[in-house]
Amino acid sequence: MAGLRHRIGWRLGLSLLLGVWAAAVLVQTPLRPGLDLSGGLAVTLEIAQEALSKDEDGRAQQLAQAREVMARRIDALGVAEPIIRTKGDAQIEIQLAGVVGRDNPKLLEAIKKPAKLEFRLVHPGGAAGEVPAGYGWVAWNESGGAGNGQPDRLLLKRIPELTGRSIRRAVPTVNAYGANEVDLELTADGARRFEQITGQNIGRSLAIVLDGKIHSAPVIRSAIPNGRASISGRFTREEAIHLASVLNNPLEFELRVVEAQELGPSLAEDVRTASLRAVGVGATLVVLFMVGYYTLGGVMAMLAVALNVLLILGTLATFGATITLPSLAALVLTIGMAVDANIIMFSRMAEEQRLGKDLRLALADGFSRSLATILDANLTTLLVAAILFFHGSGIVRGFGVVLAVGILTTLFCSLVFFRGLLELVVHFWPTGKLFPQFFRRVPSFDFLGRRRLAFLLSGVAIAAGLLAVAVRGPAIYGMDFTGGDEMLLSFQSKPELQDLRAVAEHCGIGEVQFSFQRSLEGGSEQLRIQTAAGQGDAFLAAVDKNLPDSHLRQLQKIHIGGSVGEEMRRSALISLGLAMLGILLYVAVRFELGFAIGAIVSTAHDVLVTTGLFFLLGHRLSGPMVAAILMVVGYSINDTIVIFDRIREELRANGKIALGECINLSINATLGRTLLTSLTTLLAAASLHIFAAGVIVDFSLVFLLGIFTGTFSSIFIASPLFYLCHGGRRGAWEGTGRARHRHRAIQ
Repeated sequence: MAGLRHRIGWRLGLSLLLGVWAAAVLVQTPLRPGLDLSGGLAVTLEIAQEALSKDEDGRAQQLAQAREVMARRIDALGVAEPIIRTKGDAQIEIQLAGVVGRDNPKLLEAIKKPAKLEFRLVHPGGAAGEVPAGYGWVAWNESGGAGNGQPDRLLLKRIPELTGRSIRRAVPTVNAYGANEVDLELTADGARRFEQITGQNIGRSLAIVLDGKIHSAPVIRSAIPNGRASISGRFTREEAIHLASVLNNPLEFELRVVEAQELGPSLAEDVRTASLRAVGVGATLVVLFMVGYYTLGGVMAMLAVALNVLLILGTLATFGATITLPSLAALVLTIGMAVDANIIMFSRMAEEQRLGKDLRLALADGFSRSLATILDANLTTLLVAAILFFHGSGIVRGFGVVLAVGILTTLFCSLVFFRGLLELVVHFWPTGKLFPQFFRRVPSFDFLGRRRLAFLLSGVAIAAGLLAVAVRGPAIYGMDFTGGDEMLLSFQSKPELQDLRAVAEHCGIGEVQFSFQRSLEGGSEQLRIQTAAGQGDAFLAAVDKNLPDSHLRQLQKIHIGGSVGEEMRRSALISLGLAMLGILLYVAVRFELGFAIGAIVSTAHDVLVTTGLFFLLGHRLSGPMVAAILMVVGYSINDTIVIFDRIREELRANGKIALGECINLSINATLGRTLLTSLTTLLAAASLHIFAAGVIVDFSLVFLLGIFTGTFSSIFIASPLFYLCHGGRRGAWEGTGRARHRHRAIQ
């Protein structure tokens, strides 16, 4: 009993400690509302005229390079949710949410630096006498070593010994004295050259020059063979991080700030209100269902989910994450999915109880039997998250961060906190039967026998989706991908955003985005309207007709590029491919190749069917939709692994059962869990789709489709493919198992 108290104590104590930490983080570092909720800062940067290419193709390449570099610099972790797009043929606009932009002027300075890095030798004679040939004066950077009796400038060799092209990567660090530095790792050629330079110039100073300013000038004491150097100075931690970011993503030319505008929220008040209400409704429906179905067990599960949400938000706050409406919607869907581990535990415990075990033994055995399933399902999804983070960019990388955080917190809350609550109730407050006794008998539906019909339906759905893509062509892409027209308008009477949206919907203008802006230097407020290419004038005419009191007057019209750049599109596709490969390898190692083929084909099936149906219904692909599709991948593989784990268990336990019978038995045995998890997630997604407005409607629609396709494919695609891979025979599983004979109880 003492050991039991100790286990319960450390589980609940650690959970309480982490909960207090997350709450404290949120109090001290609140999550930043995104551009859609609170507005922010819009900064327009322009390529310096002297550096601007003279031909159109050259300017396009410069803009594309600058846009991608800005995206990588700003969105280092992928959770800041910036909007970065080209304007005209020489400008880039960067929109930063809320306090990210307004309270951080040094960030704006950091992101526009060219980051031209040079290693230049200091003249051995110091600053005395005439300037010798090949040398020139260079000033110290503000955070460098000027002061304390040192000269304000040094005499440096004009030709650098090394440049930033020899840098493999830059990492912000803290040295032994507690000072912030940026460590530099050189390429192989750079390391060899650096060793030669330092070996031949012992006793001289080697200055590290960034954008024409000296950051440090250490004396060379010996040859440095390891290809490492560091930039020191009076840096704050934030400055060191920014410096490392620009060094890792150098520009070839200077960018200049043209204007800075304060933006209002991009969503109208009614859209924000409706969407936030939908978020609350979705979370409430999941809570009511779990408590209504599992009673006391549901209360404990919801306590675990509440801690889970708190830990997710606290962790994201430490990363400086920005919360937008789509991210809130994703959090609600995470709540729906997070109860899956609790449902699996409940199901196995209920099964053990139906075998005649008391509640305490059912808890121990049920947890033991569900542990491998929970770990396999979540670790497979965690692998996907890791690939998205390390190889993706922008939205893709940001989704990888949120997905990984959600998986880790879900595992902790399920395996530690929820287990502690169960043990506390079961051992010190016995309540008899905790679980409902629906599904008293194992269903005996022949799922495997319906595989040909299932394959036919899937083929038709995929073909219909591909046909929709072929017919609609580029029209499947929204403004996030294609860009469009941006108009800047003055007005006499400020129009309401919901009225502007109503005009667009009434006239069938299509995708339109609105926001109000005001220069940081003051002046009157202006209306910014973004439409698909060629629709700006038609929309302005419709507004003049339907809202004449506004007296809108066009001040500027310019073409804007998409906020989802080519690099992000490419990284999304490559990341998705690598994620599929990762799933294949993981499942092949943990299970075997037949399972892996079933898992990878069913996941690809879900992506194709979900996106195909989404396009078939007339919707367009936007940035948030990419994140929704990635959520479908995570949901799909999780559901598939749960069924595969049961098939593997039954094959090992019974060496005589035929493969087809085993697959049907396993699908029927996990049917209760599959339906309950799908239902909780469906409640969350459906509430968002019905009660929300704006982008959340499309976001939730993608996931609604994904729930149906993921559930369908786990049962009718993945398992039959495993069966076909083995030719309907047990194959490698022949002779395994301990021919157990026991009642088959459904999970």
